[in-house]
Amino acid sequence: MKRREFLKGVGSGIGVTLAGARMEWAQAADSAPSNTANEHAVSPFPGRTVRRGDLEIAIGDIRVIMRGPMFPVLARFADGAILLAAQAEKEGGPLTAIRSDDSGETWRRHEVGIDGLGLNTMQIKHGPAISLHYDTKPIEGRPGWRSTRRWESVDNWQTIQGPLEDGTLYLPPGVFDPKERQWFHGNIIELPSGDLLAAMQGSDAANHFRSFVSRSTDQGKTWRFVSMVASLEALENGDCPDFSRGWTLWGPVEPNIVHLGKGKLVCVMRLVNDDARPRMAEATETYHDLSYTVPGDGIHPGTLSSDEYHRIGPPSAPLAIAFSPDSGATWDTPRPMQQARGCFPRVALSEGLLAMTYGALAYPRWGNCISFSTDGGKTWTDEINYAPFLTTGYSDIIEIGPRRFLVVFDCTPPQPWKNHAAHWVGAVNIDVR
Repeated sequence: MKRREFLKGVGSGIGVTLAGARMEWAQAADSAPSNTANEHAVSPFPGRTVRRGDLEIAIGDIRVIMRGPMFPVLARFADGAILLAAQAEKEGGPLTAIRSDDSGETWRRHEVGIDGLGLNTMQIKHGPAISLHYDTKPIEGRPGWRSTRRWESVDNWQTIQGPLEDGTLYLPPGVFDPKERQWFHGNIIELPSGDLLAAMQGSDAANHFRSFVSRSTDQGKTWRFVSMVASLEALENGDCPDFSRGWTLWGPVEPNIVHLGKGKLVCVMRLVNDDARPRMAEATETYHDLSYTVPGDGIHPGTLSSDEYHRIGPPSAPLAIAFSPDSGATWDTPRPMQQARGCFPRVALSEGLLAMTYGALAYPRWGNCISFSTDGGKTWTDEINYAPFLTTGYSDIIEIGPRRFLVVFDCTPPQPWKNHAAHWVGAVNIDVR
């Protein structure tokens, strides 16, 4: 069936006849289409401008840039190109990627070239772009040493060398159990010295996680433990012992570090384990809007009744934050954040302004927010929910200009995440004045 565009007009004056109006409509319907492809394109998710104190924040139109994948992560290379990698078939499954050469305005498919989760891909200022696989494995006969896998590129990720399996990580045996998981499950930053600092997480015998940092002086080949950032015990012994809000906690995971300058670092971390006894709203027999409601069999692991519906429940557990004055050698006592909560916090810095994204504000996992700090992370603005969709809660953010950010997120209804035809990855530009 041929689609037609009908232009609706309003006549001015009594001389306009019904027949004349019908003729105008007919001519408009049969006229040739515009030569400008996007002239009449309108985002179904329009942008808006929001004030937070002295900040004016312009949230751009949401653009759908991938269909099917989830868990998007970003990397930017020396030529300004941006790579977005996401998990294509299932959580932890193979990666797919797209690339932008114009700060996220347009995209094209690109060979991803790596496996794992796509985390820890970054550009060294005077060296290659690198990507580290998240997993590490103990090396038999070498106490404390673990093997790593990485990839390298000297041409802005056009061609990739790897996986390179000659890398190592040293974690003191008295601090880390070699039988437990120790992951590059955060991000990597470059310090002014050229050293690399990696935010990591590892489990203990109680299946609780801790966040720590490791350092490399040889562009990501060899890593050594530097310091512990946060543990569940340190949080529970802090000033706010009742911060869990009734949720089960992993402990500090998914850490993200940012260098503020002069050796000052800030690290934000997830705490919640919403796989175990998540706090949920009471079930109902009817629903109002499936954009924030999920049938019982659409909630992990899919064993609840399909005839009952669950709206989003109470707020998730808070994120945690910690600060270092000496490039990560020591950290202050971690503390829970007041409003920021959920999963996978990611932070970008531009002209002294910190912008932090996080998602899965409640359960079922819903909503992605952004918050800002002008004082190095000590205080944060009220959040802005820029993507109010069912989601994995995993977003990412990079600076693309002075106080201008590109944010990506996913929309993944229903849950658990099996219906990939319903999934998409969105992008939005956020400008702060």
